[in-house]
Amino acid sequence: MAPPVSSLPSTSAPALGLLGRPGGVEVHLLRTRRFKTVYVHWLVEAPLDEGRTARALLPDLLTRGTARHPDLASLSARLEELYGTDLLASVTAHGPRQVLRFGVETLADRFVPEGGLFDEAMGMLADVLQRPPLDGGKLRADHLEQERENLRRSIEALADDKSLYAYRQLVDLVHAGTPYALHSWGEAEVAGRLDEATVHAAWDHVRREAPVRLLVVGDVTEEQALATAERLSGGGERPAPGPPVPAPEVGERPVRERIEEQPLAQSRLAIGYRLPHALLPGAGASLCATVLGGGAHSRLFKRVREAESLAYGCSASALLDSGCLVVQAGIDGDQADRVRELVQEEIDRLADEGLPDEEFELSVRAQRRRLMALHDAPAGQLGFRVAGLMTGRPSTVEEALDRLDAATPADVVAVAAGLRLDGVFLLRGRAP
Repeated sequence: MAPPVSSLPSTSAPALGLLGRPGGVEVHLLRTRRFKTVYVHWLVEAPLDEGRTARALLPDLLTRGTARHPDLASLSARLEELYGTDLLASVTAHGPRQVLRFGVETLADRFVPEGGLFDEAMGMLADVLQRPPLDGGKLRADHLEQERENLRRSIEALADDKSLYAYRQLVDLVHAGTPYALHSWGEAEVAGRLDEATVHAAWDHVRREAPVRLLVVGDVTEEQALATAERLSGGGERPAPGPPVPAPEVGERPVRERIEEQPLAQSRLAIGYRLPHALLPGAGASLCATVLGGGAHSRLFKRVREAESLAYGCSASALLDSGCLVVQAGIDGDQADRVRELVQEEIDRLADEGLPDEEFELSVRAQRRRLMALHDAPAGQLGFRVAGLMTGRPSTVEEALDRLDAATPADVVAVAAGLRLDGVFLLRGRAP
């Protein structure tokens, strides 16, 4: 557990720390003057269940207006008065959990002549969460209708990005029957028939009962952070956020394959491998993905794209929350079998021949650059913290760097040797 934050950190790279749990809300604070703005994320946790579609509607619905500023125009005008405060809202998934994010980015008080901006911004966020513009005690019908249609269209539009579509189909293939296969936005058909009672019940649960984490980065005192948790929560006691969820262990089974045809100029190939479960805690899995397909220096890029010109791009990524390594390539459809062969050959070569020190160091430097960049990206630090808390992996950049420093070429080779092909999805293009 990270130590409480008691004073302004003196190091050049301070980390988010657990401050307390007032009313069941986990409060994480990084108090620093490094940034001109303050970032506040209110993260509501829920299962990826049949209620996820109604909850997915809430971020956009609640940020349309408040009781004091009942429409987008008046709400936007008020945010401009608050020195251009940005209102944040989104919904994502972490493993088997749905996470709703509400938050603000606002100028630090020391840059405001009259001060008090943080308090004003938190009042605005509390209004968003607790006091929407109701009509006879119900959520406004026009807002609900518009956001319901927007959500339905957004879910349907996921199929328009063909790389994302191929990836989602692979996820559905390898995680069928589990929450890992579900999208955090829910289903278009369900979104289209959401009614006020269903959405209102979801709002009541989110504003009063759901587990919550509050993450704050900026020049904010402990007292301000703790008071913010109580203010946003609306009173009462909430259950604690869930413990870390390890990646699922999947036994031996036949490889799952699916081919779909669409009128496309370029086909999309997505290949899923199960990562060796025992090797997930270290940095080996993420480094293995970097060695195989983490950029122009990677093996798949140089072999599949450059040497044999079989793909427009070929990348690999380690999905540590679900224990998978995914390879994606944009190809000509008739090259799918050859690309699969080359991907497997490179994995086998890494496992059999080992990893030269120079190649290992190149991948370590690439990972280190990405991690170090988070020191200048408050929102990135917040996201990294949440992912770590939910999966049990490092939740600060410093912890992740320590694991990276401890990694060896042998760790990467062991991961490659333990990869198990689990699923293949081909979105094959055909002439219109």
